[in-house]
Amino acid sequence: MEAIKEHLKSTFSSYELGLLRYSYLCVIYDVSKFIVLFMFFYFLHLGKEFCIEILFLTSLRNFLGGFHCNHYATCLAFSFVFSSIGIMLSHLVLLNNKFQIGLLAVIILVSAIMKPITSVNRPPLSAKLEKIYHCCGMTVLFVYFGLFLTTNTFPYRNLCFWVIVLQTMQLAVANLNKEGEKAL
Repeated sequence: MEAIKEHLKSTFSSYELGLLRYSYLCVIYDVSKFIVLFMFFYFLHLGKEFCIEILFLTSLRNFLGGFHCNHYATCLAFSFVFSSIGIMLSHLVLLNNKFQIGLLAVIILVSAIMKPITSVNRPPLSAKLEKIYHCCGMTVLFVYFGLFLTTNTFPYRNLCFWVIVLQTMQLAVANLNKEGEKAL
């Protein structure tokens, strides 16, 4: 084990080791949260909707960021509430297509001025990477916007809409209160 540690220290910079450690922990935590939450939603016959919601959310959150919790239990609880609200809203609140498109246009404008929010536990992004992530996040939003403009019968349209709305609200709050993530 010591030989592996020494090899890693001699091969990677401290920044790269920090990224590796952060990535490793993220994968373990996210996979375990997914399994726990999937089991919950599966028993409610909402496993499919949960998986679709996670796909939409991950495509945005990977680039734009959001709230980050310091403890696994807090993160699991926040993820549970976020996922539950998204699925619940998609089943209970159906807005007409024109209103959804209008609100998505506003979300794109708001998202254009917000910076990606990364975890305080993650090594900070360089200015160049921050711009790249922001550009990728905006591209994903434009792809969804195009999907909303061109298709009225997309089966998960309402779920996608509410995930985008909730993710943008989360990102706006995190941008307004960057220190707030330390309290979660």
